[in-house]
This record gives sequence, C-alpha cells and structure tokens, in this order.
Amino acid sequence: MSQFYTDRQLEQLAGEFDEQGFLRIEDAVDADQLLHFNAAIDRHRLAFPDRWVELSDSFCEGTNVLPDTADFDEAIENPRVLDILRRIIGEEITFEEFAIMLREPTANLDEIKGWHRDIVREYDRRMEIDAVSVMVYLSDVTERDHCFSIVPETHNRLVDLDPLEVPLDAGVDVLGPAGTAVFFHARAIHGGRLKPGSSQRRTLQSYYSRWRDQRTAEWSEIPERLHGKSDPALPPRFYAKWNETNILEGVGKRPADLSPDLSISEVIREVQRRGREKM
Repeated sequence: MSQFYTDRQLEQLAGEFDEQGFLRIEDAVDADQLLHFNAAIDRHRLAFPDRWVELSDSFCEGTNVLPDTADFDEAIENPRVLDILRRIIGEEITFEEFAIMLREPTANLDEIKGWHRDIVREYDRRMEIDAVSVMVYLSDVTERDHCFSIVPETHNRLVDLDPLEVPLDAGVDVLGPAGTAVFFHARAIHGGRLKPGSSQRRTLQSYYSRWRDQRTAEWSEIPERLHGKSDPALPPRFYAKWNETNILEGVGKRPADLSPDLSISEVIREVQRRGREKM
C-alpha cells in the first residue's frame, strides 16, 4: 500500500508510462532533500575528484560515487519513486546503477550526444534493452536551459524507429522545476538539447530493471551498506546485483581489449567514444 498514491493513480501512471515510454512527476524530492543532494555533490567533487569524468567541455559525470558516501542512498530508495517503479516493473525490481550528471553553460551547442537508446547502441539489439531510468532534477530546467528530450512511444509502438532517422528537432523537451523526477524506458529514443545562456543543470540518475542473472553496467559499485540491508520497505531483491559479474554486452561493460591499468574514467571515455561511432 502506497502512502503517496492511490491504486488508481498508480494504475494510471503505469499506463501512461507503458504508452508513452516516460513519466514526469513534480515534487518527487522536497526542498530539504534538494539542499542535501546539492551540498553532497559539492563535497564529493572536492573530496574525490578522480571519481568524476569530464566527457566534454560542458558535461561532467560522477559515476562510482556510492562507495564513498551514503548521501545519495535516499535518492535510490525514494519511496515516491519506488512506489511507481514497483507498479511498472514489479516486485522483482533490482537496482542497477547510479550517476550524477552536470551540464555546464557552453557556447558549443553542437557537442551534445545525438538521439540514442541506452545500454545497447546496436539497432538490431534494441529489444535486449529492458531497464527504467529515473532522472531527478536538482536544478530548475526551463525552456532556456539544457534539457532532456525524448521521442514518445519508441520503446514499444515505434520501437522499429532508428535513432539515425529522427530529425534533430523532433521529440519532447521534458522541463520541470527542481525536485522533478523523470522516468523513462531505456529503450526509448532520447537525447539532450543544449541551450544558449543555460544555467548549470544538475541531475541524479538511477537505473532499475527486473531481476535476472545479468547486470546492465559495471561502472557503479553497490557497497556493503546497501547490499547488506534488511529493510522490509524495500523490494526483496533490490540490491541483489551487488556481486554480479555477468554484464550485458554494451556501453556499460569494460571492453576486453582495454588495458586493466586504465582508470575507470579513462575506460568510460573510451566506451563513450566507441558508442558514438556505432550510433
């Protein structure tokens, strides 16, 4: 029984997600949590700069932050989010990965990654993608700001659409105030739009899927404090993938031909480069 939504509301939200491939929920994070998360990002960047990957002039990502701090655990376990995810995915839901993404103001509006699907870039493998991402806005995202964009129904009814065939100006810009949570199917075609004069955009991004003997990515460790939890409020297999070594072949897996001496930041940069070549 949800403390935030009625059964009818959850049914309607799950139905909208199933049809459109995404949901936008305002006030998923309250003002105190916003302050907490934003301060935690600033602390972590100062304390653990090696955990942050500079992917472009305007794009910085904190990938493997969970071993360093418990500050973001409540974002992963947010009951306002989990209540909806449990209706979409079911009680076999598992946590997959977590990242922090920062988009800085930039004059280079052409460096954005184009339309794509997550996890697996190859078009003929698109049906292997079975995960839901939740992006939490920690800053306001207005029509003037860098934003997340999505092409509705491309996870299902329009699943045969190739990202390379989507015009640059297509899709829906998903705007919202700080505290908004955006749920989207990783198979849905999406991307970002850079805007001149944007302020810094901050988001937390978590991925969830159904339990199976495979994980979508290996960049985000699940520390002992999480996989050792015994919390009846959480789904029973929520942190079951803490030691999973079977990683789906895709952009979340370390390529076998890369030197083991490369740092995780260097590996991610190379994986991102290879992923762009396949788009």
